[in-house]
Amino acid sequence: MEQDKNTRYCSKCLHFNGDDNTCAAFPDGIPDQLLSGKIKHVSKFPEQIGKDVFVDAYQYWTDQGLTMHPMMGVDDFEVED
Repeated sequence: MEQDKNTRYCSKCLHFNGDDNTCAAFPDGIPDQLLSGKIKHVSKFPEQIGKDVFVDAYQYWTDQGLTMHPMMGVDDFEVED
């Protein structure tokens, strides 16, 4: 699957919500320059909410001892009570 060039950077972040191109820092939408990676989100921006910055998702899960995100490849799932 070819990745959208406009979300290439943020889609690698642990905090990224690809359903609506948001994250905790930018719940109303990630600015285009950050989303595309033209500007790297490695430090807090004045207009963001909270302190979250880019966290490499692959590296995070590798550091946790996993070879991939536990939900990677799962399109839909049901939570049973």
